[in-house]
Amino acid sequence: MIRLQYLVMALLVTGGIAAAADDPLTGKWKIDAPKSSWSDGKFPKNMSITMDLKVTADQIVYHSENDTAKDKKPSLVDYTAKMDWKQYPLAGPSRYNMVSVRRLGKNQLEVLEWKDNDVIVGAIWEVFPGGKRFVRRGIAKGVDGSSHEYEEFFDKQ
Repeated sequence: MIRLQYLVMALLVTGGIAAAADDPLTGKWKIDAPKSSWSDGKFPKNMSITMDLKVTADQIVYHSENDTAKDKKPSLVDYTAKMDWKQYPLAGPSRYNMVSVRRLGKNQLEVLEWKDNDVIVGAIWEVFPGGKRFVRRGIAKGVDGSSHEYEEFFDKQ
């Protein structure tokens, strides 16, 4: 009986680890610029963003590189956040300095990016069936204070 209990516990632990490794958002992603858009019409035709994501049941580790402006150094964003809807610091842009994340479902996250307690970006990230493509849809406040809707598609690399 004790052996059976240990076997069940081992299966539960290894199954939990495997489930975390199988999160559909985990991996390297590259923007599909021709399919993406901003409602203000200012989406750069040469937009170039790559993201490396590691997502577990309760945490996301995020790294992105935006090298759209080829004459400048790439813009980097890095953070680690628990999916508990609390604010966590992020490194990189001056536009925002905190992030909040929560899981809405197996294939969906909600992400808020903050600047000093003001929401600058609010988005829903959703992985499509098959796990090779995801979209982030949201509202972003520009540096001029005006807002626009966006829809950005990413393909798994």
